[in-house]
Amino acid sequence: MADDDNRDFAIYQALKAVDEVAAALQTYLVEGQGAELDREAVPSTSTNSLTLLRQARERLGEGLRAIGADRISDSDGISLRNIRPERPAD
Repeated sequence: MADDDNRDFAIYQALKAVDEVAAALQTYLVEGQGAELDREAVPSTSTNSLTLLRQARERLGEGLRAIGADRISDSDGISLRNIRPERPAD
């Protein structure tokens, strides 16, 4: 059982890392290269790349759900779920 949990946690970490890289690339394409987020945008290199990133992130999400990422993320110290939003200064 512990081996299965360790394996699932390792898979979770790998999938999360790849998803974070994909999110960074997606942000770069939108903010740095002006790619259109609209799925109906005129095809270009940037919009084609966004389409591929969306597909990859959907598959990553499927993999994360398959291993029970909600359960695993509770013990993940670097999960965004564990980051509290900053309060505005008074």
